[in-house]
Amino acid sequence: VTTSSSTDSNTSLSFPYDVEPDDHCETPPNSYEDIVPLLQKLKSINSNSDITIYDPYYCDGSVISNLSNLGFPNVYNKKEDCYKVWKKMSAGGSNSDGDDVSNYPNYDVLVTNPPYSGDHMEKLVNHITSSQFGDKPWFLLLPKFVHKKDYFVKAFYKNKSQQPFYLIPKKRYVYIPPKHFRDKKASDVHKKSSPFVSMWYIWGGTANATRMLADYYFQRSRRYRNITTKNDGNGDNNKNDVFCRCDIARSKSELRDLRRKKG
Repeated sequence: VTTSSSTDSNTSLSFPYDVEPDDHCETPPNSYEDIVPLLQKLKSINSNSDITIYDPYYCDGSVISNLSNLGFPNVYNKKEDCYKVWKKMSAGGSNSDGDDVSNYPNYDVLVTNPPYSGDHMEKLVNHITSSQFGDKPWFLLLPKFVHKKDYFVKAFYKNKSQQPFYLIPKKRYVYIPPKHFRDKKASDVHKKSSPFVSMWYIWGGTANATRMLADYYFQRSRRYRNITTKNDGNGDNNKNDVFCRCDIARSKSELRDLRRKKG
């Protein structure tokens, strides 16, 4: 996750856009592991032999290797200003500022963990709910509070047909910045980049595909819970199974009920 003019001591770190040092962090590999079954299911729903993934926010490039290691080698993640790309007037043309911009990438699903500073999350939400974006699926790793933000509520109120479901990790994701991306501090707190608890926001491209993905995950997670309960009475034997690592909420009301249940 990145987007700021670096104030890091390592001057070799440069980006063609302004960046905020505290945004310098890579998405943890275990968070990708949690959505692998859904990406695989999405392939079968759309009858794709393979899928191309677009992550518009570049940090250190490990998203490509992490997803490739999980069976998804086709990943578009480049050090470019995605906002200029999104505003492009035509393929290979220029935007309103006269800057050359890359073509909007050809991809099947957007998977990203945007910078949490500034208005990056708002810009992303506006983009994936825009007519330009169309009916492509998306997986957004965002803080839990985002679904309550005015920009989120307004965007999905205008686009009522596009309602995501949520995967909430039972163990908090930890974000670590790449080496040399931040100045050293007296405290080790800087090693963990986000003070916010995050979860996956997921849309399958259509209401039917989204429902199929959510039902698939819900049924599989319930199945594994039942198996582990029969095995040891408390469900701990299969605690590392991917379907046991997250709770699922198929609506904002289920998300609220889950929070109350745990709270």
